[in-house]
Amino acid sequence: MTRRAVPALAAASIALLSACGPTYDEASTELVPSPAPTSAADRGESPRDLAGKVQFEIKERAEGMIGGPNPGLALQCGEFSGSSLSCTARFKDQTVQIDARIYDYYPGKAMDTYKQDITAKARLLVREEVHREFHESIMAFQNGDPLDADDVLRCDKIPEVTTVRLGVDDELVDTGIQCYHYGGTLTKTKKLKVSSRSIGFHD
Repeated sequence: MTRRAVPALAAASIALLSACGPTYDEASTELVPSPAPTSAADRGESPRDLAGKVQFEIKERAEGMIGGPNPGLALQCGEFSGSSLSCTARFKDQTVQIDARIYDYYPGKAMDTYKQDITAKARLLVREEVHREFHESIMAFQNGDPLDADDVLRCDKIPEVTTVRLGVDDELVDTGIQCYHYGGTLTKTKKLKVSSRSIGFHD
């Protein structure tokens, strides 16, 4: 082999690797499709009574976990003590408990004022919402530019709906789930971290 042929062979090898593109484990990951358009659902008006308001806020937290209002979400609450309320949110056979504590309550003629803490020891996690959030995070990173033809988005396989145990004070916790952006031969891996309020993807 001549010296001139060596660089040519190396260039051909690089071109071949590029043409092959990235490899991924289809057994443990699944494709993240472009999300379907969504329309903002009307949540209705908050009730006037304090117990109704607190339940309304708890339901809003549960709706945020599954991507917004959904007729499949059911909320079952205990008796309001005047300062606390516990509810169980159920979505597709998965349940989590969400609690609210009320303090500094001052009734008013036009509007009551109060402070509240809403907490949950676990949250609902919906596969479709994880995929949507990951796709949107990649689009945001690209300033809204569409994905290239050879870009592929995948995430670790997860159930349609599952629950994730949360940390103290609702800080972000690592779910152990990872999502991947394959661009040509480049792979970016993101870790899914969640709180009761949010979903995020981190290096």
